[in-house]
This record gives sequence, C-alpha cells and structure tokens, in this order.
Amino acid sequence: MTKRYNVHIYREMRLFFPNIDADTPETAAAIARDKLTDEADSVNDCNGDDFSALVDEVGDEQYERSVMIDFNAEQQHKIVPQLLDALRDLLGDLPSVQGGVCQHCGREYDDIASGDCPSDDCPSYKARAALARAKGGAR
Repeated sequence: MTKRYNVHIYREMRLFFPNIDADTPETAAAIARDKLTDEADSVNDCNGDDFSALVDEVGDEQYERSVMIDFNAEQQHKIVPQLLDALRDLLGDLPSVQGGVCQHCGREYDDIASGDCPSDDCPSYKARAALARAKGGAR
C-alpha cells in the first residue's frame, strides 16, 4: 500500500523532500537519497558527518511513525561479507611464516619454520584475529 512521506536527507547538508509516494519509509528514503540537491524543497546546513534520512508519514502529526534510516550502517552491512572474503584471499592457503620469515611483516623467527606469525602488529595476525571475531571467536 502506497503512502506519502516527507523525507529529510542528511549528508553534507539537510535536504527536505516532501510528499514522496512509496510503499515503505525505507523506499521513500532511497528515492529521496537519489534525488539531486536542486530537487529539494529546502536546503539547510547540518553537521555533514551523517548520511541518514528522517522519514515522516504525511498526516502523522504526532510523528509516532517517523523512522530514522542510517545509510552508513546499511552500506557497511552490505560490504562486510566482501571484506571478509578479501581478508581470506589475502591470507591465502599458505602459513604467513615460511622458512622462518613472515611473508607479511618480514620478521625472522628462529623457532618457527612454518606457521602463523605471532606478532600482534603483523597484518596477517590482525587479519586472522578479525576473521576469528567475525566467526564468533574471541581473539
């Protein structure tokens, strides 16, 4: 069911797009997000740090059905699986320490011929720790 929404987009400025017809507040926000600045009914200064939308249903005078949508969180949620895949690809199938030398940080180890680099500031250590946290493990 299509409703009418007033959308306030926050990016480098606050843009107001009234009377957007959409099925959901999220759809209304996406429509407003993709509009050009000169299509806004009004343009005002704001902090410029957020990328979000405040969506009000037209006729809801108490703003009980207003919704705040964080576009940054939405984008981050979409990119996380790609980042995890990239970390796995960068680590590869071989251990980071080969022949006593870490292939990622360059440290030499007399006591490790082959295995994971134990240095907590090594890129491979950090990547393995991030992957472990993503899988629900603590590191």
